[in-house]
Amino acid sequence: MIRASLPILALLFAACTDGEDAGPIRADFIGEPTPFDQPLAALPSPSDALLLSATAQGLVRFDEEGQIEPALAQRWIVLDEGETYVFRLNAMTWDDGTAVTARQIVQQLRNAQRNSRLAPLLADIEAIEAVTPQVIEINLARPQLDFLQLLAAPELAIRVENIGLGPFVIADGYEPDGEMVLLAPRREPPEDVDGEIVAPPPISPAETVELRFRGAAEAVARFENGQTDVVLGGGWSTLIYADVVEPNSARLQLDPVDGLFGLAIVEETGFLADPRNREILSLAIDRGQLAGYFGANRAEARLAIVSADAQGMAVPVNPPWANSTMDLRRAFAITAVAEWQAENGDIAPLRIALPDDAGSRIVFAVLRTNWAAVGVPVERVEWAADADLRLIDRVAATESATWFLEQFRCNQGLPCSEDYADLLDQIQEVRSDRVRAIRISEAATELQSVTPFIPLLRPVRWSLVSPRISGFMANRFASHPLDRLAPPS
Repeated sequence: MIRASLPILALLFAACTDGEDAGPIRADFIGEPTPFDQPLAALPSPSDALLLSATAQGLVRFDEEGQIEPALAQRWIVLDEGETYVFRLNAMTWDDGTAVTARQIVQQLRNAQRNSRLAPLLADIEAIEAVTPQVIEINLARPQLDFLQLLAAPELAIRVENIGLGPFVIADGYEPDGEMVLLAPRREPPEDVDGEIVAPPPISPAETVELRFRGAAEAVARFENGQTDVVLGGGWSTLIYADVVEPNSARLQLDPVDGLFGLAIVEETGFLADPRNREILSLAIDRGQLAGYFGANRAEARLAIVSADAQGMAVPVNPPWANSTMDLRRAFAITAVAEWQAENGDIAPLRIALPDDAGSRIVFAVLRTNWAAVGVPVERVEWAADADLRLIDRVAATESATWFLEQFRCNQGLPCSEDYADLLDQIQEVRSDRVRAIRISEAATELQSVTPFIPLLRPVRWSLVSPRISGFMANRFASHPLDRLAPPS
C-alpha cells in the first residue's frame, strides 16, 4: 500500500497555527469501511467506491459536477462515428519511478471486461489495444453514448499490485475497524534536474482529508457540533437524521440521482413464486403515502423498474395499472389475494430485510399497512437474516436504460425468464440504433411482467455541507471527489 511520509505530515500538523481553516478537511461518510484490496468482481460498497475514487483512477473520472474529466488519460478522440476511442496517457510514474504504460492499463481493462460486475455493460467492447506505450485504442461494436461514464466507474480504476494513482495516498494506513483514514495528496517523486534533486512542494494540512466512516446519527451529530465539515453518502433510509437538525438548504444538499430504490424478490417461493402475485404487491403500495413521509416535494414515486428518464428506450414502459386509482388497485389486490388463499391456504408472513436506520421504520410501516389492507402479512427481519424481500438502494452508474436491465440478469439470484435473457442477448447483437431501442423497450416490458423488483421511490443521495466546503456541487451521479471539496491553499 502506498503511504505518504508520516514524519513530514506530523511536522506540518504541529507547525499549523493558523486556525481551523488551515487544518485538514474533515469528511464523514455514512457507511462501514471494508477492505478493498480484493478483486472487485462483486458490487463494491459505497465505502469501497469512495476510497477507490480517492486513491486510484481510470482513464477518466467524474468531476464535482458529475461531468467526465481526464484522469490517467490527458485527452482522447472519438472516431468512426463513436465506435473507436483513442486515449493519450498522462506521463505518470509509479512509486518506484517506473512509467505507467498503456499495456498495464489495457490488461486491467481486459480483466474488468471479463470479471467485474460491469462486464455485461462492457460487452460492446471488441478490442482494447496498446498502440504505443502512451496510447490506448478501444474499439466498440456500436456507438455507446454512456461509454465514458462507464469508464469513470470506481471498478475501472487502475490498480497494479493493489496500488493506484488517484489524487490521494493513504497516509495513516487503512484498517477496517480504524477510527480514521488520513488521505494526503499524491506527490511525484523527487526529480533530477541538471544533477540537482528537486523535491515536490511540501504538503499543507489543508490539502489533506480526515475520512471517517460513521453511522448516520453519529455523523449528523458530529456535523451539528462542528466536528466535521461534510457528511457524505446519505440515502432515503437515513434522510430523517438530517431533517432532525433542520439544516437550511445551503447545508442539506440533495443529489438529483437516478437508479433503484425498492424491494428485490430474493426468495421465489410460496406467494412470491407467481409473478402475478409480485405485481399485486407492487400495485397495492400507496407510494404517495410513502413520499409524504419523506417530503412530497423531494420524493418521486416510482412505478416502473426502468426509469422513464433513462436513455435509449423507444418508449417508456409503465405497468398496466399505472393510471388506475389507489382505490381501484387496492380492490383488485384484495380480490386476487383472496382467490390465491382459497386455492393455496394462508400466506406465510413475508420477511422484509431493511437496514437498521430510522428511515427503514417508515418504509416498513407503509409496507405493512398497505399489504395488510389487501390480506398479505409481513414481518421485518435483520439485514443479514434470511429474507423474502430485501431493500435495494443503488445509484445508476450511467444514464442508459441498459444499466437498469443489466441489474436483473438471470445470474443475479432474482426472478427471471428465458424471454428476458434472450432479449438482453438481442440488445447486444443488433447494430441499428432504432432496432436496439425497440429491443430495450421490449426487455423493459418483459422485466416489468417478471417483477423481480418492486420500485418504491426515485433514489436520493444527500450530504451536509459546511461553509468551509467550497467545491461541493449536487449532481446526477452523486460524484463528490474528496480532492475537490476545497480549493488548494
